[in-house]
Amino acid sequence: MNAAIPPKGSPFNESVVFPDQATGRLTRRLTSHRQSNVKPTYHGMGGFSVDDKYTVLCTWNDEASASALVRAHIETGDCNVIDRAEAGADFQFKGSAEFIPQTHWVVKEDVSKLRVYDSISSEIVFSRDYEGEGFLGGAAGACDGKSLILIRNDHSFNYVADKDTKDPYAVLGYSIFRVDLATGREEMIFRDEAFKGGHPIPNPCDPNLLLFNRDSAPLFSHGGDHGKTTRDWVLNIQTGKLTEICPRDPSKFSLHSNWSYKGDHVYYHGASGDQGTVERYKEEGSPYKDGPGTNHFIGVAKVDGETVWEHQYPYMTYGHASTHRQKNVIIVDNLLAHQYISGIHWEDRNSDDIPRVEMLAKHNSTYATNDQTRHPHCTMTSDGKWLCYNAKFDDRSDVYVVKLN
Repeated sequence: MNAAIPPKGSPFNESVVFPDQATGRLTRRLTSHRQSNVKPTYHGMGGFSVDDKYTVLCTWNDEASASALVRAHIETGDCNVIDRAEAGADFQFKGSAEFIPQTHWVVKEDVSKLRVYDSISSEIVFSRDYEGEGFLGGAAGACDGKSLILIRNDHSFNYVADKDTKDPYAVLGYSIFRVDLATGREEMIFRDEAFKGGHPIPNPCDPNLLLFNRDSAPLFSHGGDHGKTTRDWVLNIQTGKLTEICPRDPSKFSLHSNWSYKGDHVYYHGASGDQGTVERYKEEGSPYKDGPGTNHFIGVAKVDGETVWEHQYPYMTYGHASTHRQKNVIIVDNLLAHQYISGIHWEDRNSDDIPRVEMLAKHNSTYATNDQTRHPHCTMTSDGKWLCYNAKFDDRSDVYVVKLN
């Protein structure tokens, strides 16, 4: 239902409670009006407020519509509009926002602009327009809630829109900045001329550690330099040291990465550079219903870059690697089973080195290229009680929370 975008400050509750289709767990659909409703991404620990009571979402109908930033109480479904933007306004609430750890503050980017809101008072506590200074490749709060990490690329480049009109090797170069949220003082903490930068994921326990993407030309986030160069790196902000998170797989390009809940491991996954099984199935006939599929890898590395576990799986469904907030478990929203949210207990492995997999929920979202509103992007409360995800089917996206315990 393409309902009107509610005004700033207005409360509403349009939630519906139902049992999860696969597990029967109590699930609350927080939104049921407007065409697009989007939660925080899978990155880091920005999915919920410090007390685990609220998530945040952006809501709109289409690219020409108004939009709003909304705080949502996950147990009751009570929502309040933090701010609203009219159609055509310079700053829009389309895409995702996220909480800054240890706070009720929410950070939202819009191309080259950035705002931080107090989600309780709805006041803007920090804002900046970086127009003319490159475009933002991501913003996220440090684990202590005292600073914001920003990546600013020197040049704009969209692989989908610009790959046939721009030289991808001419758009390299980015800087990483840290903003003190108490003073607004901004300092550059890293400079890189040879890549594009994106996806800053501050460590959940150590404010000096940052996981981020160094994307290679010509494909950048769509495959880098055809899998030759590692995408995931850890920056020690204090020392300036960079550590490579390098898969054992022949392809070094990982699609998504994340910290473990203690911040002592990095989770990653990607399409394998070894497609020998696929080729064999093409010749011999595939045992899979939909054909031979794509070999893909999922792995875990220490902060120093040492791989502690990596396994190749034979049938990839596009998805993400997020993290359990209480256990060493990788939360995947599609990778192992289409439309299912699963937990990979990577320390609990059998004699074949294959970890136990736990079914958590069924999200039912239908994936389509270049539509982020379809990505479940799972996030979990710090107590492990609630899991939040996005789902889009019947041409609309909504935000859900499932009660795990």
